[in-house]
Amino acid sequence: MRVDLAEHTLSKEVEDALRSIKELKDISEGTRSSKDPRIDTLKEIRDWFICGDKQKTESKEWISPQCQFDLILSINGFLGMLEYILKKYPNSMVQPRRISQDVLEGLFGVIREIGGDSSTHTLKSYGHALNKCQVVALVSSEVKSINYGKADSTGTGITTLTRSTIPV
Repeated sequence: MRVDLAEHTLSKEVEDALRSIKELKDISEGTRSSKDPRIDTLKEIRDWFICGDKQKTESKEWISPQCQFDLILSINGFLGMLEYILKKYPNSMVQPRRISQDVLEGLFGVIREIGGDSSTHTLKSYGHALNKCQVVALVSSEVKSINYGKADSTGTGITTLTRSTIPV
């Protein structure tokens, strides 16, 4: 939906949220300091979600609690990561558009799959599942190396595409 159309057809709260989301587009540029004003914008958006949740009178007036939790968690995670990177590597630059949670989500999906149907993993079962995941990645890497050439050790990509020939 176009933002200007949404602003004219939806409530004032949604209009304010969309304006804030528009400001988020600027955050995709590199960040070198935690004093960057775009970080303050991100914190304001997080606070808006928290304050809005406390002011709601009906569940229909707001996004689902799971969605809200995920948004706040993502913002807090990004801010924490940014703080860590900029402290550990003071002259570095973080480009938010290059940060993706897909790899991590994929890993957790594999761990859940290996662990079975249990949605409440213990630390021990999580450790076993993570070890299995690492073994599978190493074996996959070796199989790719044998069949197609040299692969990187994580099993995520092939560095050369020369096919090995096996005499029959």
